[in-house]
Amino acid sequence: MYLRSNPSLKSSLMAKQRKPSFLCVLVLVLVIVSENVFANAAEIEYISAVGDPGMKRDGLRLAIEAWNQCNEVGEEVPHMGSPRAADCFDIYEASPQANEKNCSHCKYFPHVLVHRVTEEDNKLGSGEPFSGLQSHALYNVDLYAAEKELYLGSKCEVMDDTNPWQFWMIMLKSGNMDTYAAKCPKNGHKIEPFGPDKNFPCFGKGCMNQPLIHHDYTTLLGPNRTTLRGRFYGSWEWDADFSKGLVGNNSYYSVSWEKEIGKGSWVFHHFLRTSTKYPWLMLYFRSDATHGLSGGYHYLTRGMSKIIPESPNFKVRFSLNVITGGGPNSQFYLMDIGSCWKNNGQLCDGDCNFRCHTIQRNDHKSKHKCMVPCR
Repeated sequence: MYLRSNPSLKSSLMAKQRKPSFLCVLVLVLVIVSENVFANAAEIEYISAVGDPGMKRDGLRLAIEAWNQCNEVGEEVPHMGSPRAADCFDIYEASPQANEKNCSHCKYFPHVLVHRVTEEDNKLGSGEPFSGLQSHALYNVDLYAAEKELYLGSKCEVMDDTNPWQFWMIMLKSGNMDTYAAKCPKNGHKIEPFGPDKNFPCFGKGCMNQPLIHHDYTTLLGPNRTTLRGRFYGSWEWDADFSKGLVGNNSYYSVSWEKEIGKGSWVFHHFLRTSTKYPWLMLYFRSDATHGLSGGYHYLTRGMSKIIPESPNFKVRFSLNVITGGGPNSQFYLMDIGSCWKNNGQLCDGDCNFRCHTIQRNDHKSKHKCMVPCR
Protein backbone atom coordinates (compact mmCIF):
# COMPACT_ATOMS: atom_id res chain seq x y z
CA MET A 1 0.00 0.00 0.00
CA TYR A 2 1.29 3.44 -0.91
CA LEU A 3 0.41 6.75 0.72
CA ARG A 4 0.42 10.23 -0.75
CA SER A 5 1.76 13.14 1.27
CA ASN A 6 3.58 16.43 0.80
CA PRO A 7 6.46 16.83 3.25
CA SER A 8 8.19 20.18 2.94
CA LEU A 9 11.58 21.47 3.86
CA LYS A 10 12.24 25.16 4.06
CA SER A 11 15.50 26.74 3.09
CA SER A 12 19.17 26.09 2.81
CA LEU A 13 21.66 28.43 1.30
CA MET A 14 25.36 28.78 0.85
CA ALA A 15 27.27 31.96 0.18
CA LYS A 16 30.77 32.29 -1.12
CA GLN A 17 31.10 36.01 -1.46
CA ARG A 18 32.84 39.13 -0.20
CA LYS A 19 30.20 41.85 -0.27
CA PRO A 20 26.64 40.70 -1.08
CA SER A 21 24.32 39.51 1.63
CA PHE A 22 20.89 38.07 1.11
CA LEU A 23 17.68 37.01 2.75
CA CYS A 24 15.69 34.14 1.36
CA VAL A 25 12.46 32.34 2.08
CA LEU A 26 11.69 29.09 0.32
CA VAL A 27 9.54 26.01 0.43
CA LEU A 28 10.99 22.67 -0.60
CA VAL A 29 8.90 19.51 -0.88
CA LEU A 30 10.52 16.09 -0.64
CA VAL A 31 8.64 12.90 -1.43
CA ILE A 32 9.70 9.31 -2.00
CA VAL A 33 8.38 7.56 -5.08
CA SER A 34 7.97 3.79 -4.98
CA GLU A 35 10.16 1.84 -7.41
CA ASN A 36 7.31 0.27 -9.38
CA VAL A 37 4.98 3.23 -9.71
CA PHE A 38 6.11 3.92 -13.27
CA ALA A 39 4.43 0.73 -14.48
CA ASN A 40 1.09 2.49 -14.38
CA ALA A 41 0.95 6.28 -14.14
CA ALA A 42 -2.55 6.11 -12.67
CA GLU A 43 -1.20 4.22 -9.66
CA ILE A 44 1.49 6.75 -8.69
CA GLU A 45 1.36 7.47 -4.99
CA TYR A 46 3.88 8.91 -2.60
CA ILE A 47 4.99 8.27 0.95
CA SER A 48 6.61 10.94 3.09
CA ALA A 49 10.31 10.60 3.71
CA VAL A 50 10.31 12.93 6.68
CA GLY A 51 8.87 12.93 10.17
CA ASP A 52 6.97 16.19 9.77
CA PRO A 53 5.22 16.07 6.36
CA GLY A 54 4.38 19.50 5.05
CA MET A 55 6.20 21.06 8.02
CA LYS A 56 2.78 21.62 9.54
CA ARG A 57 3.38 20.28 13.03
CA ASP A 58 2.94 23.08 15.58
CA GLY A 59 5.41 21.46 17.97
CA LEU A 60 8.61 22.28 16.08
CA ARG A 61 11.73 20.14 16.21
CA LEU A 62 14.80 22.14 15.16
CA ALA A 63 18.55 22.00 15.84
CA ILE A 64 21.69 23.86 14.81
CA GLU A 65 25.27 22.70 14.37
CA ALA A 66 28.54 24.35 13.31
CA TRP A 67 31.67 22.88 11.69
CA ASN A 68 35.04 24.14 10.57
CA GLN A 69 36.60 23.30 7.21
CA CYS A 70 37.96 20.01 8.65
CA ASN A 71 34.41 18.87 9.42
CA GLU A 72 35.27 19.18 13.11
CA VAL A 73 34.76 21.65 15.96
CA GLY A 74 38.43 22.32 16.69
CA GLU A 75 37.77 24.89 19.41
CA GLU A 76 34.65 25.96 21.29
CA VAL A 77 33.64 29.60 21.61
CA PRO A 78 34.28 30.72 25.22
CA HIS A 79 31.12 30.68 27.34
CA MET A 80 29.01 29.43 24.40
CA GLY A 81 29.36 25.69 24.93
CA SER A 82 29.70 23.07 22.23
CA PRO A 83 28.28 24.31 18.88
CA ARG A 84 25.15 22.17 18.98
CA ALA A 85 21.78 23.48 20.18
CA ALA A 86 18.09 22.74 19.72
CA ASP A 87 14.67 24.38 19.92
CA CYS A 88 12.14 21.61 20.48
CA PHE A 89 8.77 22.10 22.13
CA ASP A 90 5.22 20.84 22.41
CA ILE A 91 2.02 22.88 22.66
CA TYR A 92 -0.94 22.12 24.89
CA GLU A 93 -4.33 23.76 25.20
CA ALA A 94 -4.82 25.50 28.52
CA SER A 95 -7.24 23.80 30.91
CA PRO A 96 -8.75 24.71 34.30
CA GLN A 97 -6.96 23.72 37.46
CA ALA A 98 -8.25 20.84 39.53
CA ASN A 99 -10.22 23.08 41.90
CA GLU A 100 -11.69 25.29 39.14
CA LYS A 101 -14.97 24.84 37.30
CA ASN A 102 -14.10 27.44 34.69
CA CYS A 103 -10.68 28.24 33.28
CA SER A 104 -10.05 31.81 34.44
CA HIS A 105 -6.79 32.20 32.52
CA CYS A 106 -7.66 30.29 29.33
CA LYS A 107 -9.05 33.38 27.61
CA TYR A 108 -5.76 35.22 27.97
CA PHE A 109 -3.41 32.23 27.70
CA PRO A 110 -5.21 29.65 25.52
CA HIS A 111 -2.05 27.65 24.83
CA VAL A 112 0.89 26.47 26.88
CA LEU A 113 4.30 25.96 25.26
CA VAL A 114 6.64 23.40 26.88
CA HIS A 115 10.30 23.34 25.76
CA ARG A 116 12.00 19.95 25.75
CA VAL A 117 15.55 21.33 25.60
CA THR A 118 16.68 23.74 28.30
CA GLU A 119 19.22 26.56 28.20
CA GLU A 120 21.44 24.39 30.39
CA ASP A 121 21.31 21.62 27.77
CA ASN A 122 22.17 23.98 24.94
CA LYS A 123 25.10 25.55 26.80
CA LEU A 124 26.78 22.22 27.59
CA GLY A 125 30.48 22.31 26.69
CA SER A 126 33.39 19.90 26.79
CA GLY A 127 34.21 18.79 30.30
CA GLU A 128 30.55 18.88 31.40
CA PRO A 129 28.93 15.43 31.67
CA PHE A 130 25.43 14.58 30.50
CA SER A 131 23.36 11.42 30.25
CA GLY A 132 24.77 8.95 27.73
CA LEU A 133 28.09 10.75 27.20
CA GLN A 134 30.98 8.37 26.52
CA SER A 135 33.86 8.92 28.93
CA HIS A 136 36.47 9.23 26.17
CA ALA A 137 34.53 12.14 24.62
CA LEU A 138 34.28 14.27 27.77
CA TYR A 139 37.34 16.44 27.07
CA ASN A 140 37.56 15.99 23.27
CA VAL A 141 35.69 18.92 21.68
CA ASP A 142 35.09 17.06 18.40
CA LEU A 143 33.72 13.87 19.95
CA TYR A 144 31.82 15.87 22.57
CA ALA A 145 29.87 17.78 19.90
CA ALA A 146 28.89 14.55 18.14
CA GLU A 147 27.71 13.04 21.43
CA LYS A 148 25.84 16.23 22.31
CA GLU A 149 23.87 16.01 19.06
CA LEU A 150 22.74 12.50 20.01
CA TYR A 151 21.78 13.76 23.48
CA LEU A 152 19.74 16.65 22.08
CA GLY A 153 18.14 14.21 19.65
CA SER A 154 17.01 12.03 22.55
CA LYS A 155 15.28 15.04 24.15
CA CYS A 156 13.61 16.09 20.89
CA GLU A 157 12.69 12.63 19.61
CA VAL A 158 9.14 12.02 18.41
CA MET A 159 7.85 8.46 18.34
CA ASP A 160 5.54 7.40 15.54
CA ASP A 161 4.19 4.18 14.06
CA THR A 162 7.21 3.47 11.86
CA ASN A 163 10.42 5.21 12.92
CA PRO A 164 11.24 7.83 15.55
CA TRP A 165 12.56 11.15 14.30
CA GLN A 166 14.30 14.10 15.92
CA PHE A 167 14.68 17.47 14.17
CA TRP A 168 15.37 19.58 11.10
CA MET A 169 19.01 20.69 11.13
CA ILE A 170 20.51 24.12 10.45
CA MET A 171 24.18 23.78 9.59
CA LEU A 172 26.83 26.52 9.71
CA LYS A 173 30.26 26.23 8.18
CA SER A 174 33.20 28.49 7.33
CA GLY A 175 35.48 27.92 4.35
CA ASN A 176 38.48 29.35 6.20
CA MET A 177 41.35 26.89 6.61
CA ASP A 178 44.74 27.46 8.21
CA THR A 179 46.98 25.40 5.92
CA TYR A 180 50.08 26.38 7.89
CA ALA A 181 48.60 24.81 11.03
CA ALA A 182 47.96 21.51 9.16
CA LYS A 183 44.83 20.84 11.21
CA CYS A 184 42.84 19.07 8.51
CA PRO A 185 43.87 15.56 7.48
CA LYS A 186 43.74 14.46 3.84
CA ASN A 187 42.19 11.09 3.02
CA GLY A 188 42.28 10.31 6.74
CA HIS A 189 46.01 10.95 7.07
CA LYS A 190 47.84 13.82 8.75
CA ILE A 191 49.61 16.18 6.35
CA GLU A 192 52.45 18.66 6.72
CA PRO A 193 51.88 22.44 6.74
CA PHE A 194 51.53 23.98 3.30
CA GLY A 195 50.41 27.21 1.71
CA PRO A 196 49.40 29.75 0.94
CA ASP A 197 46.39 28.21 -0.79
CA LYS A 198 44.04 30.59 -2.60
CA ASN A 199 41.23 28.03 -2.36
CA PHE A 200 41.07 28.42 1.42
CA PRO A 201 40.99 31.94 2.92
CA CYS A 202 42.66 32.55 6.28
CA PHE A 203 43.56 35.82 7.99
CA GLY A 204 45.97 34.13 10.40
CA LYS A 205 45.85 32.29 13.70
CA GLY A 206 42.29 31.65 14.83
CA CYS A 207 40.74 31.89 11.35
CA MET A 208 38.99 28.52 11.79
CA ASN A 209 37.01 29.53 14.87
CA GLN A 210 33.40 28.56 15.49
CA PRO A 211 30.64 31.19 15.34
CA LEU A 212 28.65 32.73 18.16
CA ILE A 213 25.26 31.05 18.45
CA HIS A 214 22.58 33.20 20.08
CA HIS A 215 19.10 31.83 20.59
CA ASP A 216 15.69 33.43 20.89
CA TYR A 217 13.61 30.48 22.06
CA THR A 218 10.30 29.99 20.30
CA THR A 219 7.54 31.80 22.13
CA LEU A 220 3.86 32.70 21.75
CA LEU A 221 3.17 36.18 20.39
CA GLY A 222 0.36 38.27 18.92
CA PRO A 223 -2.87 39.66 20.39
CA ASN A 224 -4.29 36.17 20.80
CA ARG A 225 -0.96 34.53 21.55
CA THR A 226 -1.31 32.20 18.57
CA THR A 227 1.83 33.21 16.65
CA LEU A 228 4.91 31.06 17.20
CA ARG A 229 8.27 32.71 16.53
CA GLY A 230 11.94 32.00 17.29
CA ARG A 231 15.47 32.57 16.00
CA PHE A 232 19.13 31.49 15.95
CA TYR A 233 21.64 34.21 15.04
CA GLY A 234 25.27 35.17 15.47
CA SER A 235 28.63 35.95 13.88
CA TRP A 236 32.07 34.46 13.35
CA GLU A 237 33.57 37.69 14.73
CA TRP A 238 33.46 37.13 18.48
CA ASP A 239 33.59 40.87 19.24
CA ALA A 240 30.70 41.76 16.92
CA ASP A 241 28.08 44.03 18.49
CA PHE A 242 24.73 44.01 16.69
CA SER A 243 22.88 46.14 19.21
CA LYS A 244 23.04 48.97 16.68
CA GLY A 245 22.20 46.80 13.70
CA LEU A 246 24.34 45.38 10.91
CA VAL A 247 27.10 47.99 11.02
CA GLY A 248 30.78 47.50 10.38
CA ASN A 249 32.57 44.78 8.46
CA ASN A 250 31.28 41.79 10.43
CA SER A 251 29.89 38.46 9.34
CA TYR A 252 26.34 37.66 10.36
CA TYR A 253 23.77 34.92 10.04
CA SER A 254 20.17 34.63 11.17
CA VAL A 255 17.60 31.88 10.84
CA SER A 256 14.13 32.76 12.13
CA TRP A 257 10.91 30.78 11.99
CA GLU A 258 7.23 31.60 12.35
CA LYS A 259 3.86 29.86 12.26
CA GLU A 260 0.26 30.37 13.30
CA ILE A 261 -1.02 27.62 15.60
CA GLY A 262 -3.16 25.17 13.66
CA LYS A 263 -2.63 26.94 10.32
CA GLY A 264 -0.31 26.44 7.36
CA SER A 265 3.35 25.49 7.55
CA TRP A 266 6.46 26.85 9.22
CA VAL A 267 8.16 29.65 7.30
CA PHE A 268 11.92 30.04 7.71
CA HIS A 269 13.85 33.22 6.90
CA HIS A 270 17.56 32.78 6.24
CA PHE A 271 20.03 35.66 6.20
CA LEU A 272 23.77 35.43 5.67
CA ARG A 273 26.47 38.10 5.40
CA THR A 274 30.17 37.56 4.83
CA SER A 275 33.04 39.82 5.88
CA THR A 276 36.65 40.49 4.95
CA LYS A 277 37.88 37.94 7.51
CA TYR A 278 35.20 35.40 6.59
CA PRO A 279 34.60 35.65 2.82
CA TRP A 280 33.27 32.09 2.46
CA LEU A 281 30.41 31.10 4.74
CA MET A 282 27.83 28.36 4.43
CA LEU A 283 24.32 28.16 5.82
CA TYR A 284 22.25 25.03 5.20
CA PHE A 285 18.88 23.64 6.12
CA ARG A 286 19.16 19.86 6.23
CA SER A 287 16.95 16.85 6.56
CA ASP A 288 19.50 14.44 8.01
CA ALA A 289 18.96 10.75 8.64
CA THR A 290 17.34 9.80 11.94
CA HIS A 291 20.09 7.27 12.69
CA GLY A 292 23.44 6.13 11.38
CA LEU A 293 26.12 8.23 9.73
CA SER A 294 25.41 11.52 8.00
CA GLY A 295 26.43 11.44 4.34
CA GLY A 296 29.89 12.96 4.00
CA TYR A 297 30.53 13.19 7.75
CA HIS A 298 32.17 10.65 10.01
CA TYR A 299 29.90 10.96 13.04
CA LEU A 300 26.53 9.49 13.94
CA THR A 301 23.69 11.89 13.30
CA ARG A 302 20.07 12.58 14.17
CA GLY A 303 17.54 14.23 11.91
CA MET A 304 14.23 14.24 10.08
CA SER A 305 14.59 11.72 7.23
CA LYS A 306 12.96 8.47 8.31
CA ILE A 307 13.40 6.97 4.85
CA ILE A 308 16.69 7.33 3.00
CA PRO A 309 15.85 8.29 -0.61
CA GLU A 310 17.42 6.16 -3.33
CA SER A 311 17.88 7.69 -6.76
CA PRO A 312 15.92 7.87 -9.00
CA ASN A 313 12.95 6.89 -6.85
CA PHE A 314 12.20 10.19 -5.16
CA LYS A 315 11.05 13.65 -6.14
CA VAL A 316 11.91 17.09 -4.82
CA ARG A 317 9.58 20.03 -5.40
CA PHE A 318 10.28 23.55 -4.15
CA SER A 319 9.56 27.24 -4.59
CA LEU A 320 11.88 30.07 -3.63
CA ASN A 321 11.40 33.70 -2.66
CA VAL A 322 14.63 35.73 -2.69
CA ILE A 323 13.79 38.94 -0.86
CA THR A 324 17.01 40.90 -1.35
CA GLY A 325 20.64 40.59 -2.40
CA GLY A 326 22.16 37.77 -4.35
CA GLY A 327 24.23 38.42 -7.46
CA PRO A 328 26.78 36.42 -9.46
CA ASN A 329 28.83 35.47 -6.39
CA SER A 330 25.96 34.13 -4.31
CA GLN A 331 24.81 30.53 -4.55
CA PHE A 332 21.47 29.18 -3.35
CA TYR A 333 21.47 25.64 -2.03
CA LEU A 334 17.89 24.70 -1.39
CA MET A 335 18.54 21.31 0.15
CA ASP A 336 21.53 19.27 1.15
CA ILE A 337 21.17 15.62 0.20
CA GLY A 338 24.37 13.85 1.19
CA SER A 339 25.30 10.28 0.47
CA CYS A 340 28.53 8.33 0.73
CA TRP A 341 30.28 5.21 -0.37
CA LYS A 342 33.71 3.66 0.16
CA ASN A 343 36.13 3.16 -2.67
CA ASN A 344 36.75 -0.42 -1.52
CA GLY A 345 33.07 -1.25 -2.03
CA GLN A 346 32.13 -1.55 1.64
CA LEU A 347 29.38 0.36 3.39
CA CYS A 348 30.22 3.69 5.01
CA ASP A 349 31.39 3.22 8.58
CA GLY A 350 33.09 6.51 9.44
CA ASP A 351 36.57 5.39 8.30
CA CYS A 352 37.74 8.19 6.02
CA ASN A 353 40.72 6.39 4.51
CA PHE A 354 38.64 4.84 1.73
CA ARG A 355 35.64 7.10 1.76
CA CYS A 356 34.18 9.40 -0.81
CA HIS A 357 30.81 11.09 -0.92
CA THR A 358 28.57 12.94 -3.28
CA ILE A 359 26.45 15.94 -2.44
CA GLN A 360 23.38 16.84 -4.45
CA ARG A 361 22.01 20.30 -3.83
CA ASN A 362 19.21 21.93 -5.71
CA ASP A 363 19.85 25.43 -6.97
CA HIS A 364 19.20 26.62 -10.49
CA LYS A 365 20.99 23.44 -11.55
CA SER A 366 21.66 20.15 -9.78
CA LYS A 367 25.28 19.74 -8.76
CA HIS A 368 27.10 16.48 -8.18
CA LYS A 369 30.63 16.36 -6.88
CA CYS A 370 32.79 13.70 -5.33
CA MET A 371 35.15 14.67 -2.58
CA VAL A 372 36.90 13.17 0.40
CA PRO A 373 35.33 14.87 3.42
CA CYS A 374 38.12 14.08 5.91
CA ARG A 375 40.69 16.58 4.76
